[in-house]
Amino acid sequence: MRLIARYKQLSAGERRLVLRALVVVAAVRLALWILPFRVTRHWVERLGTPPGPWRDLDFPTIRQTAWATQAAGSRIRGATCLTQGMAIQILLGRLGQRTCLHLGVARKQEGKLEAHAWVEAQGRIIIGDAADGLCRFARFEKPPSPAVGAGESVETSSARHPQTASQIS
Repeated sequence: MRLIARYKQLSAGERRLVLRALVVVAAVRLALWILPFRVTRHWVERLGTPPGPWRDLDFPTIRQTAWATQAAGSRIRGATCLTQGMAIQILLGRLGQRTCLHLGVARKQEGKLEAHAWVEAQGRIIIGDAADGLCRFARFEKPPSPAVGAGESVETSSARHPQTASQIS
């Protein structure tokens, strides 16, 4: 009941944005569940292309869209950082806002691999900032392509994220 009361307190524009985010987050979550990653990634890239030209970044719009995406993601089971990152790329892309989805991996102390996704606009993290920072993640410059197989190298950036993929293994 509290959730409905809070929803009613939002402006009409905020309600539309939250509903749009709920639909997109749910669609991305479903796609990641039933489709191969490369198919979902291609779908997100196509849907995240603006109907017109790319626009100058509008950080108030970006912040509001990030808020709506995180709010929607917290209410959809299994909406991980990857799900939310792909969803915000679609939402902001349709508004003409250029963003970049980053994927990274790190090894936990127990030895298990941990993956994380975040989205940046002009070098600013807009969604997916890890509580303990992102510097421990080896970032893929581009999401791994299906052509990269076991034993092949994956290009990473060491400027901002000092680890490379070879240091993780």
